[in-house]
Amino acid sequence: MTETIELVKESEVTLLRDICISTFKNTFKDGEYSKEDFKQYFDEAYSVEKLKKELEDAYAFTYFYRVNNQVVGYFKLNINEAQTETMGSDYLEIQRIYFLPGSQGSGKGKQVFNFAIKKAQELQKSKIWLGVWEYNEQALNFYKKQGLKITGSHKFYTGAVVDTDLIMEKSI
Repeated sequence: MTETIELVKESEVTLLRDICISTFKNTFKDGEYSKEDFKQYFDEAYSVEKLKKELEDAYAFTYFYRVNNQVVGYFKLNINEAQTETMGSDYLEIQRIYFLPGSQGSGKGKQVFNFAIKKAQELQKSKIWLGVWEYNEQALNFYKKQGLKITGSHKFYTGAVVDTDLIMEKSI
């Protein structure tokens, strides 16, 4: 089995959009979101135009996680102005880590996390941070095991639904 992490190419933006929508729906399917909430969020966050802008941003890095050349997940790293919160130039943000069902819980998240730390070090960042839905116990437990600590919170909007994401960070 061959596992690789590769930057998403602009020519792959449709594939990126498809996996963004699929993994987000799967992650939040048990939440209190209507079809209209999902549609509004997907139109705002995952439009082809928005994703293309993100791929062109020099401070944002979106990666596919592939197993045997098949995309099974993706993640996004942000620095400087691309961060979703003003955290400063010492920080690298892990904005998204999503995997398709069946690809979770097999060490891939740990590989992504280690990749993010290495990327942060290459970019001379001394801290990493992320936002995680307050009710995502599996993710919260994983991040705590990686040494992240809760340092705050921010609001996350999915259509008309307002959730709380916990901000977690770690010095590296």
